[in-house]
Amino acid sequence: MAALPFIAAAAQFVSTIAETQQARAVGEAQALGIEEQAATVSRAAGAQEEAQRMAAKFQMGETRAAASQMGIAESVTFGDVFGQAETMAELDALNIRTAGESRRRGLMYEAGVTRAARPKLGPALLAAGTKALGAYVGAGGSLPS
Repeated sequence: MAALPFIAAAAQFVSTIAETQQARAVGEAQALGIEEQAATVSRAAGAQEEAQRMAAKFQMGETRAAASQMGIAESVTFGDVFGQAETMAELDALNIRTAGESRRRGLMYEAGVTRAARPKLGPALLAAGTKALGAYVGAGGSLPS
């Protein structure tokens, strides 16, 4: 019967530490998942940016061909408008990249916050000791006065 308080205290201590370790592992897994999501967002934005550039290049080619058929490809006005259209298409592609990068950074920040929010081992050890002491006393152990 004298060993029961020690067994209860040890069980409580081990249980509290195991719960903390489990919560830390879950938090780390969540952070890694968010980081993977950030990498996927970045890759998708890169693909969308490239698709935008290819579509714009195709459209610009068609526009230049149509202008040549109409005989206006060499005019200054067409050149100005065409140049502005190319600039706007490039800005569209850059906006896609910027939006993807912004989302990736937000997800990386979220991963960092998730990782930082995991339970710390120091306070967990203190809580485990307190719970173990409570279990010891609750199981009939006595403290010296």
